[in-house]
Amino acid sequence: MAQLKAQTPKTIVDFAPGLPRPAVLCTLVSVVGSAPQEPGARMWVTAERFEGTLGGGRFEAEVLAHARTLVGRRDATAQLKAYVLCKEMGQCCGGRVQVFFEPVLRRKVAHVFGGGHVGRALASVLAGSPVEVVLIEPREEWSGSDGLPEGVSVRREDPAAYVAARVWDADDAACILTHSHDLDFRLVSELMRRPLGYLGLIGSAHKARVFQARLVSAGTALDDVERRWEERVRCPMGAGLRSKNPKAIAIAIASEVLTACGAA
Repeated sequence: MAQLKAQTPKTIVDFAPGLPRPAVLCTLVSVVGSAPQEPGARMWVTAERFEGTLGGGRFEAEVLAHARTLVGRRDATAQLKAYVLCKEMGQCCGGRVQVFFEPVLRRKVAHVFGGGHVGRALASVLAGSPVEVVLIEPREEWSGSDGLPEGVSVRREDPAAYVAARVWDADDAACILTHSHDLDFRLVSELMRRPLGYLGLIGSAHKARVFQARLVSAGTALDDVERRWEERVRCPMGAGLRSKNPKAIAIAIASEVLTACGAA
């Protein structure tokens, strides 16, 4: 786990860029009397582990237990909770403390399928934005991290296996820009069934029509194909852009991704 920082952050993201999510940030905000830690002590709590300490003992155990009732809950809100460090709690400090609980949902992730010129440009543009960036490329010669900014995670593995192994939800954006039309088709066929926040496919309106026809030929009802495609697939990506420049295309796609993810 990343080490917790002592200074006051501007935002949760500034505070814990490398810590796992979903989580709850627990901050000791006030102390009256004696307590094992000073105000400002922090603890980062996930479902399985934690980093930092508010002082240990039964008090910390109760903070951990309460924090874990909030982990991953979309309806959870920040809250302030008071504790008395008395004999009944197994503490002899005698002080009174307040702990501020801040639920943090998992990061939004942009999954870029394809490490070619546009895919790498897109990963570079998205790097440093409020979304994590994962570049998935099965070809060894295109899967290096050279030239990519720090923070872009490069995965050299089969894209279809990557899709099958992951649980997808509205915090995920998938951008399909591989070297193969057949691979593009396999990926979009699978991902259009998932509840993604954004699904984009590189190519033209003609490519979109061809892929829809292939889905119908494979046995999916035309009405179902048209409905799902209209609701879930963005093709072409980068609205109205006529440029063939990879960087320009990447900027247009990134704008769509960040807007769709609520991170723009």
